[in-house]
Amino acid sequence: MGYAVHIIVAFIIALLSGLGVGGGGLFAVYLALFTELSQLTVQGFNLLFFIFAAGASVTVMLFRRKIPFFAVVIMASAGLLGALLGSFATGFLPEEWLRRAFGVLLVASSVISFVASKRNGKNKNNKK
Repeated sequence: MGYAVHIIVAFIIALLSGLGVGGGGLFAVYLALFTELSQLTVQGFNLLFFIFAAGASVTVMLFRRKIPFFAVVIMASAGLLGALLGSFATGFLPEEWLRRAFGVLLVASSVISFVASKRNGKNKNNKK
């Protein structure tokens, strides 16, 4: 596939991400299935995709005063620490383990999001 196809797919996934669909996960699945990239490269592109999407979102939310600045600092610090530890761990773990762990993480986060949305939906219906 040419670069143009990848750019178009990335743009569509970015649009879905802006609408609240799990864009970063979709991008990783696309790269894993339709490219010959290694798992580490797929995860790197996924993180890059997420950084730009999250950065834009956090900036908008900070200006709208929807989230407190202190919470952003705490979460960004924890994320940076996790990224550094994860980067360090990739030097010791086989790629197959990383691939499986990443898949488990995507499935677990999807299940947690689904369960949370169902709970929130029940709470909203009970309040009516």
